[in-house]
Amino acid sequence: MKFGTFHLFQKPPGWGDEDVFRAELEQIEKAEELGFDAVWLAEHHFQWYGIATDLMVIAGWVAARTQRVRIGTAIVVLPFHNPVRLAEQAATIDIMSGGRLDFGVGRGYQAAEYAGFGISMDESRARFNEGMEVLLKAWTEETFSYDGVYTKINEVSVLPKPVQKPHPPVYVASWMTPETIKYAAERGFPILAPAGLASDQIKTNYQLYRETLQSLGRDTSNLELPALVHIYVDDNDERGQQIGVEHSMRYGASLVTLGTPMQKGGKLSKEYEHYQEFGQAGRVVREYRQELMLFGNPDSVARKIKWMHEELGVRYVMCWMNMGGLEADKVLRSMQLFASEVMPRFKTVEATA
Repeated sequence: MKFGTFHLFQKPPGWGDEDVFRAELEQIEKAEELGFDAVWLAEHHFQWYGIATDLMVIAGWVAARTQRVRIGTAIVVLPFHNPVRLAEQAATIDIMSGGRLDFGVGRGYQAAEYAGFGISMDESRARFNEGMEVLLKAWTEETFSYDGVYTKINEVSVLPKPVQKPHPPVYVASWMTPETIKYAAERGFPILAPAGLASDQIKTNYQLYRETLQSLGRDTSNLELPALVHIYVDDNDERGQQIGVEHSMRYGASLVTLGTPMQKGGKLSKEYEHYQEFGQAGRVVREYRQELMLFGNPDSVARKIKWMHEELGVRYVMCWMNMGGLEADKVLRSMQLFASEVMPRFKTVEATA
C-alpha cells in the first residue's frame, strides 16, 4: 500500500495566513523525512476553507525542498485555469522535481469559488472536458491547434514538455457524479475518493469505475485508487479518538457552511444534481465517522486501514492529518506515530481484485 499526506491549507479562526503556510510547509518536509510516498495539495479560493490558491507555486517550493516524495495536486480546479498556461506550469514542475508530479484535476464544487471567478457552474463539465483535451495535446504534441468553446488555439508549440512520458500521471476527483467516474475510466485515469464519502458510496464509485474499465477490456486487478481520510494517531486510544473527532467535526462544519455547491437562493446547478445528498450532511458524517475516520492509537488506526483495504479495495491512503485547526505539534506527533507504528504494517500488502 501507499501513503501520502494531504494539505488543505485551511485557515481556522485565530490563525494568520503565515501561520497556516508555516505549519503546512513544515509538515510537507516532515512527510518526506518520515517516508510517506507523496504529498497532495488542494486548491481553493476566496474563503478561509482553504488558502492555497496557486498550487504550481507551492509545488515548485516542494520540488526544491524535497528529493524523493511525489508531489500531487488534489486538486487543480481545471475550469478556473487557462489550460495552455497550466500545461506549461505543470511541465515545469515535473522537470524541476525530476519527474515527481502527480496531476490531480477536477471540476471543483464550491459555489462561492465559481461566483468569485464569474464562471457559471453550468459550464463546469464542458470547461473541464475541453481543458483536459488541451492539456494532453500541449504535453504530447509538438504543435497543435484547438477550436473549442472556451479555448481557441492556432498552431502553437507548448514548451517545456514534462519529464514523465507521455505526461505526468493524471488523477480525477470524483465525489458524487457517475459521468466523472466513467470519464476517468475511459481514459485510464485513476479516480480520487475525497473525504466525507460513506463506505457505500465509495463501493459504488469503485464498482462503476471497475465495470467501465472491464467493458473496455482493461485489467482491473492492480488498480491504484487513492482515498482521502481523516487520521489522528495518539499513544492513548481514548484521547486519540476524542481529539480526532473534535477536529474532524470542526472541519466538517466548515465544509457544510463554506464548501457547499448550493448557489444563492438554494439553487443547485444541473451539473451538480448528484450533490443533492450534500444537504444530508448528518447521514454522511455519521457513517463516515464510524467507518472512515481513523482515530486512536496505532492498533486502532491500523485495524481501520486493514478494513478499508479488505472491504473497499483501497490501496492508497491519503492521510489528512492537519484538520479543523489541530495544533501543529499534535499534527507532527501524529505523523511520526503513523509513520513508525502504522505504515510498516502495510508496505507489503498486495492489491485485492
